[in-house]
Amino acid sequence: MIKKTFMVLMTLALLGTQAPAQTPEDLIAEGDALYSQRQDPLLAVQALAKFQEALRLAPDHFEALWKNAKIMYYVGDNSTDKKEKLKIFKQAMDICKKAVALRPNDVAGHYWLGVHTGMYGETRGVLKSLFLKGDIISEMNKAIAIDGRFENGGAYCVLGRLYFKVPGLFGGSNKKSRLNLEKCRQIAPKNSVNLLFLAETYWALDEEKLAVQTLQELLSMEPDPQLIPETEKDKVEGQKLLKKYTK
Repeated sequence: MIKKTFMVLMTLALLGTQAPAQTPEDLIAEGDALYSQRQDPLLAVQALAKFQEALRLAPDHFEALWKNAKIMYYVGDNSTDKKEKLKIFKQAMDICKKAVALRPNDVAGHYWLGVHTGMYGETRGVLKSLFLKGDIISEMNKAIAIDGRFENGGAYCVLGRLYFKVPGLFGGSNKKSRLNLEKCRQIAPKNSVNLLFLAETYWALDEEKLAVQTLQELLSMEPDPQLIPETEKDKVEGQKLLKKYTK
């Protein structure tokens, strides 16, 4: 049995040495396939590893840069460790700055830089991170100017959430939040996190009926096939909010 196992291992090792070296494009394709299965935390981490290896081989590969940022958002957002989240978001911000420098007229770098700056600030604490507000707004406005539909209208969603989270004394506005979130809804009606945020904004504006209707819409809708893990997560939060709003 031991001899047989040894022979199998030797065969695998030999095959590994004969395998052609992977290109960044090969690794990105494998990362994309794993990303589509990101609901499994292990596969999400494996996707990140593939994109990181692609970037190691080609540090200026634009697609590798922004796809690293995209999976880092997912991994960071789903982490329960604050220090780990801050580390991931900060590293992603640096990656996105490089992407912006490489292609200043491409939406992906600006969008993900704004997202990770926002996530870093929210994780650190909104009041502690007010100095980042201008940077987030600037990157999202640049993303909108290039392609406002990118990532399901995500730039409008980020702006809407920012105006909701920031205190009015420092530039926050529930009316501006509503305006941006409703714009995102027009672009991407099945953007689940946008519906969740919009319900909270409606509630803050004393639009209780609209808040409940929006949550009911979220809970009953068929998810976008590209956003199944995110939609399932948002539906759980939506159910909690609906229970709170209707008790």
